[in-house]
Amino acid sequence: MTAAWIVFLGITVGCLLVGLTPSMVGRRHALLTFAWLCAAITTTIVIFSLFPDSTVTGSTLGFSLGGAAAFVVAILLVAVRVQRKLSEQDTAELWTKAKDDRIADLERQLDRLRQQFSPHAIDAVRVHYYHLGRRDRDRIGIVTGDLRHVDFVDIWVNSENVDMQMSRYYEKSVSGLMRYEGARHDAAGRVTNDVIADELARAVEGRTPVIAGTAIMTSAGELTAKNHVHHVIHSAAVQGEPGSGYRQVQGLDRCVREALRLAEQLGHEPRSIIFPLLGTGEGGGEPSATARTLIGAAVDYLKGTPTSRLSTVFFLAYTDWELTACQDAVKSLGLSASRESTTAIRR
Repeated sequence: MTAAWIVFLGITVGCLLVGLTPSMVGRRHALLTFAWLCAAITTTIVIFSLFPDSTVTGSTLGFSLGGAAAFVVAILLVAVRVQRKLSEQDTAELWTKAKDDRIADLERQLDRLRQQFSPHAIDAVRVHYYHLGRRDRDRIGIVTGDLRHVDFVDIWVNSENVDMQMSRYYEKSVSGLMRYEGARHDAAGRVTNDVIADELARAVEGRTPVIAGTAIMTSAGELTAKNHVHHVIHSAAVQGEPGSGYRQVQGLDRCVREALRLAEQLGHEPRSIIFPLLGTGEGGGEPSATARTLIGAAVDYLKGTPTSRLSTVFFLAYTDWELTACQDAVKSLGLSASRESTTAIRR
């Protein structure tokens, strides 16, 4: 008898442990019912082994029962009531698990869609040149890759807000990048002289906010030594709203015209200038519409200014989305790709 109740006890404990695992959600009802049966048999064996003269009598479903059978049935009746509750819980857990699995599947699909339909940074620095059809030296260029690796453009245009307050050093923006790269640093990389931001603050002191499209020129700070940049032109391309952040200004074509006119006023002869897609970062501007406006304004300016000293107006395409937007824009303007198209620039 001792061996028998130990076997049934082991079966009971094993069924309970397996039935309560997360993998058995929705299926534990049948397994736990068997566990209850084994528990009843185990209890009966133990009691009648210890008290062989004990008796249990009763009736169920019209039958009279006595001895061990009555005790087993009594325990099973209790078990049935408990199992009804477990069955309801089992159904609820199965429904919850199905929902959780569905949510997890949707999250995985969403991650895949984000990766598929999100812009990706372009690593290689390449230049796509386009002729205006007027003379060889007047061209539009699309530069791909990180602006920090561009070392062949005389003037960089910074997308700035109407308050002319440059972004913080580590913000993911053209303004923050130019500010940090143009500053002087100590051996540990800490800024010791905020060259470009300080010059800009002095230039607009007492007269901010400026009109949208206003262009302000400063030196390029340390960018001159690093990237051969002579000047930075800050274009008021975004406007801040309390509680709402920044938005792209209306009339982006004015930003281009004012920046190009200011570049023409330099004492030395500038050869090239590069624009990011103004207002498409924190300003939330749509890349395709922005590219059409900016490139169209540059083309109109160069065609309408026969005496322009600017040889090439570049536009930066940091991501694949921006590159597509710029290429669609030059195509819509009817510009022809030159032989120098997709020329790789060595860093």
